[in-house]
Amino acid sequence: MTPPLLRRDGALAALALAVAFSLVACAGAPGPDPSPAPSSASTALPSNDGVDGGGAAEVASPASALVIADDDGGLTLLDLETEQRADLDGDGTVTGSGRFVHRIREAGGETAVEVVDSGRWTVPHGDHSHSFRGETRVVGTIEGDGPATATVGDQATAVRFDGGVVVLDHETLDVDDAPRLALPGAGPVIPFAAHLISVSGSAVDVLDAAGAPTGITVPCTEPSDADITRVGAVIACAEGAVLVTREIGGQLAAESIPYPAGLTPPVQLAGRADRPDLAGIAGDQGALLLDTRARTWTLLPADAPLVTATAIGDDDSRTVVVALDGTVRVLGEDGAERSRTEPLLAASASDPVARARITVLVDARHAYVSDPASGAVHEIDHRDGTVTRTFDDLEPRYVQLVG
Repeated sequence: MTPPLLRRDGALAALALAVAFSLVACAGAPGPDPSPAPSSASTALPSNDGVDGGGAAEVASPASALVIADDDGGLTLLDLETEQRADLDGDGTVTGSGRFVHRIREAGGETAVEVVDSGRWTVPHGDHSHSFRGETRVVGTIEGDGPATATVGDQATAVRFDGGVVVLDHETLDVDDAPRLALPGAGPVIPFAAHLISVSGSAVDVLDAAGAPTGITVPCTEPSDADITRVGAVIACAEGAVLVTREIGGQLAAESIPYPAGLTPPVQLAGRADRPDLAGIAGDQGALLLDTRARTWTLLPADAPLVTATAIGDDDSRTVVVALDGTVRVLGEDGAERSRTEPLLAASASDPVARARITVLVDARHAYVSDPASGAVHEIDHRDGTVTRTFDDLEPRYVQLVG
């Protein structure tokens, strides 16, 4: 993620940061508590999973962990089963999604993007999924000129420099031989379904793998965020959300899903990995829930201003929100409040700087909510709002869920 580390200040920087839930992200399929012990037997990595195994073993369920970056870009990996912590030396601006974390360093007009493999990921496979666990490692460093943005797609990561894009394939993770495409413009590029989605300040264009136009383009002004859902790639624009999907035969299609009249467009959208729903804040009107399958928006009214919202994407279409009073709430599809915590984040929510860094990540059972002011991350059971654990003594400037 380009500066700032967590909050998206500016449309194109926001978009580069916010592909936060890719199809290879953690806990993508419904299932039990996502923190079980690894299976004792190692199995071969499926050849069609789209990611390099790197010596990883298949495990019974997602090997979930939090990657937490401090103000200097120092990384801590917190295992959610054992609660053990491991530090990864280094510094820089941190971005990431799913399995991968990127540390970006700029000096003298040149930029180095260090690619870190958490070694933990889940691959959706029809009505089930495959989870893997290996060693945390630095894959390599991609260098270029000018500011850089790293955007994780479903099977590749695109690193945008001045005047071009480097596409790192997740199956090979070959940093040295990753192709460099001379794509015009400065906006982020999202790898999706063996294509590249190019986002500018006026349109979303679908390109082929070599960067050539396919003729698919949708107007998009003021792009501010992007995610990859189970249905397709979503880009938040001033007019609505652009949804790019893969059709039968591998061709792509794109359409705009307009916002409801009279509502403030969300700047950010967020949801659980490999689920169809996304949610964002609609000004002081509440949260907006996007169902990408139905191509519909639903307003979830709230009795207090909201700070952030993340869709769980379950059968009840629930959404986790943080209110300005510091409470964490779970809303139903009709906006009705299902649960509410005590004001856990009162100090963070009342401080504009800390408020901008609050992050909510969700898996099949829990919400992980960063609390920058207190240096903690809270684990909350989103079925009943119970705070199950609090991880202290952290500097959660940036938080990512892997596994």
